[in-house]
Amino acid sequence: MRAVVFSRYGDESVLELTEQPVPAPAAGEVLVKVRAAGVNPVDWKFREGAVGTDRQFPLALGWDVAGEVVATATADGPDVGDEVYGMLPLPHGGAYQEFAVLPASAVAPKPAGLSFAQAAAVPLAALTAWQALNAAHVASGQRVLVHAGAGGVGHFAVQLAKARGAHVAATASPRNLDFLRRLGVDEPVDRTSDSLHTIEPVHAVIDTVGGRTQWESWPLLRPGGTLITLPEPIDEAHRVPGIKGQRVIVAPDGEALHRISTLIDTGVVHVEVQDVLPLHKAAEAHRISKTGQVRGKLVLTL
Repeated sequence: MRAVVFSRYGDESVLELTEQPVPAPAAGEVLVKVRAAGVNPVDWKFREGAVGTDRQFPLALGWDVAGEVVATATADGPDVGDEVYGMLPLPHGGAYQEFAVLPASAVAPKPAGLSFAQAAAVPLAALTAWQALNAAHVASGQRVLVHAGAGGVGHFAVQLAKARGAHVAATASPRNLDFLRRLGVDEPVDRTSDSLHTIEPVHAVIDTVGGRTQWESWPLLRPGGTLITLPEPIDEAHRVPGIKGQRVIVAPDGEALHRISTLIDTGVVHVEVQDVLPLHKAAEAHRISKTGQVRGKLVLTL
């Protein structure tokens, strides 16, 4: 099968399109013929060596898949021929290839209204947003701030928070403020301005950026509020007493994907795909992703 792998850490040039054996599912797993694979920032961070693994080179890449089940080693789960989407468990990738093995518990039926490319844009980013909102206990009537609300995780987080009945503020570049409004964001905030500090204190912040963004988020929270950070641990030097802080690292969850599918198919959640590229252009997808300017998601097709 065709597979994108890398045999040393480095920039996009280390990616290779190779021929690899088709994997076989172990007990509790399914083998999926991959029709599309999502691209996430963790992909190029893994390629650069920032994400640890216990496996030896060459290493496979990617965690988002959408495709058809072609073999199964479990009595519970999808059947051969089912169209599914799901997320491979971190840190072991394997989505940038023609066949991928996933736990049966990590996949769900592909949303009926989505193409394979659109479906592949969902799992890791939407699950990250879902689990971040759960960790912050976001509920109806609360105020939530999402940093980088037009990005992969961000555009799901703002919509899922709205679906819970929250009042949502979100930051974005000036070109994406109208996009945030179309997603239902109540307070789009120009990240290049100082207007962030004029919003009312919030119950929860979802920080998809890290660094200075995390430091500057603490005073935006009301007493008893929660700061959820995604790209890095909590920086204890900036912690504010009376505010909870927690890092969320996404985990596969087929049951949650079932629920997200319903929200997508009923029009509550929109999936934004900026661009779809063929598998052999994985390096270009990484270059685009690393700019930090992607609206929604990038996807590779096979």
